[in-house]
Amino acid sequence: MIATGLFHVVIYAFADGGWDGPVSWRKPIEFGLSGGITTLSLAAVMGRLPRTAWLAWPSAVATSLFVPETLLIDLQRWRGVPSHFNSSTVFDAAVFSLMGALVAFVSIAIFVMTIWTFTSLRGPASTGLGIRAGMAFLTIGQVLGFMIVVNGLEVDDVYRSSVFGAAGEMKLPHAVALHALQVLGLLALLLERTALAESRRILLVLLAVCGYTLALGVAALQTFGGRAPLDLTPPGVTGAAGAIAMLVVAYAAALRAAPAAFRWSAPPN
Repeated sequence: MIATGLFHVVIYAFADGGWDGPVSWRKPIEFGLSGGITTLSLAAVMGRLPRTAWLAWPSAVATSLFVPETLLIDLQRWRGVPSHFNSSTVFDAAVFSLMGALVAFVSIAIFVMTIWTFTSLRGPASTGLGIRAGMAFLTIGQVLGFMIVVNGLEVDDVYRSSVFGAAGEMKLPHAVALHALQVLGLLALLLERTALAESRRILLVLLAVCGYTLALGVAALQTFGGRAPLDLTPPGVTGAAGAIAMLVVAYAAALRAAPAAFRWSAPPN
């Protein structure tokens, strides 16, 4: 998936076609890179869960359905038609319906894995906090994605399928929620490779979780207030600055204490 995303970056660099709109190279790039990173992150999480065949294999297979969904998006872009909310022909409608079914299975797997991390996750408490929070955010991202679909089905203009109110962009909180697992998970893995006391690690991960929660809150308020992503109110500016500050402080402390992280040594017990 990441390879397809990078391939389409090259196509975008040399081919005609804008970045915005329902038919653009943006979709193959975004879905390839974002979906690929998310799938790799879920695989890493699964590596810290018990190898329970009746639960692990169905979750892995369902998560892998990210791949055909991305390929269908690529197909529609190469055909020069919208991949989402397109029922112009029987084929286009079938593609969109199939994409919806694939995403539904992926979402179920994410929901199951989120619950699973709260019951069986292996690792230090700080790592567990980061991963569980990331998975909870990822689940929220699936709900926000479903809301985009509902919104898109209720409007006649495909260009406004993800627009709420006057200018609220629903993709913003959706994207923020989707990638919490990478931000919080990476921090937790860095902290595993430090000599910091576990209580200090937990505090740093908790700081990052609070910062990310604030970031998602600002994004959601912007969107569902009908405001464009950069049309920030004074409270929005304050909230965004606070969120960035908390994440920067947490990562700075982890990086300063984790020189061994860059040598890929085994994490301390």
